Amino acid sequence: MTEPLVKWSYKGEKGPHYWGHICDEYEIAHTGKNQSPIDIHMEKVMEVQGAPPLELDYKETKYTVRRVENSVHLFPQSKEQGLTYGGQRYNLIAFHGHVPSEHTLNEHYFAMEWHLVHMNEAGERLVLGIWMEQELEGSDFGELASVFPEVFADFGIEKELLLDVSGFLPENRAYFTYQGSLTTPPTFEGVTWIVLRDVTSIAEEDFEAFQDIIEDTNRPLQALGDRQIHHSA
Repeated sequence: MTEPLVKWSYKGEKGPHYWGHICDEYEIAHTGKNQSPIDIHMEKVMEVQGAPPLELDYKETKYTVRRVENSVHLFPQSKEQGLTYGGQRYNLIAFHGHVPSEHTLNEHYFAMEWHLVHMNEAGERLVLGIWMEQELEGSDFGELASVFPEVFADFGIEKELLLDVSGFLPENRAYFTYQGSLTTPPTFEGVTWIVLRDVTSIAEEDFEAFQDIIEDTNRPLQALGDRQIHHSA
């Protein structure tokens, strides 16, 4: 029922090692030099004094929830939230999660990683990565954990829910940043990545609900090459 709508996968002949050969549109997954995700190894991180401030501006809003390819994505019905970075305003256009994390810290994988995808007026993308570890109590996901399996079961199903993603965020706004790509096809480059340094928590019950649907949806780590990773002081 859903298979014709899935062009790529995380396993088998449509898996990550073959993404760049599925079609011309996905070729950069094989040829690109600035691909994501990466391992953020502290020995390779440059601390930047006076790094651009990260101003986050999220509030409770209504989201449309639907399946996209191999995961469930949430699309805000109001585009009046997002972040400001380096003097540029980026509006939140969608977000989704991966189990386990895609980015690693000193080769450590976290239980989960959320990707909040933003875009500025010039069409440039910035993705905010949030790491989470599984604990007894955690962030408030509202009805999302119960909606997740229902939406994933059928591309024709959409749900609406109220959610405030500011509840996902750590209090400390320290971050890592580097230039990379989307982590799913077409994995195009020119994406600014900001990964928050501090880890937040997800309750066991919520984690298990997400894990059942999106376990092993993390692309293998990509070579850093000559790119630099910066860390806000």
